[in-house]
Amino acid sequence: MKAVIAVIDRLERWGILVSFAVCLVALTISIATRYIFQRPLTWPDELTTYLFMLMTFLGASASIKNDLELKVDAIYMAFPSLRFLLDLFLNLVRMAAGGTFVYAGVQFMQIEIEMETVTPILQIPTSIIAGMLPFFGILLVIRSLECLRQLIFERGKKGR
Repeated sequence: MKAVIAVIDRLERWGILVSFAVCLVALTISIATRYIFQRPLTWPDELTTYLFMLMTFLGASASIKNDLELKVDAIYMAFPSLRFLLDLFLNLVRMAAGGTFVYAGVQFMQIEIEMETVTPILQIPTSIIAGMLPFFGILLVIRSLECLRQLIFERGKKGR
């Protein structure tokens, strides 16, 4: 499991970095062609939309690792003795959401493959874009399993 987590860590860091760099270059090209040459290009806008989606999914996965995802801290403050159960519940709900993303994403990909649709400007098969959803779901499930393992391991250490 540690090897899988290490690969995911690397994928998140490099994926976000490369996506951001390509977005920056594409948007610079878009701005330059629009305002300097008076000839706006449309492909950079479409590309940056898909890369922004990818960065969002990778960033959400990375936030789980660093325990930075959005939570209602007031509940933790109000019930400090239930922290273990709340964390357990959070991870189980996150795993269920990840499973839903995988299931719905695969179905959506199948529809897109059957329809052979492509994006309007770049002509990328939309099944590839739709593939981000099950990919994100898998990342959510793996990150949640790792958090559950750490939660249970830490609870076992404290119980001794």
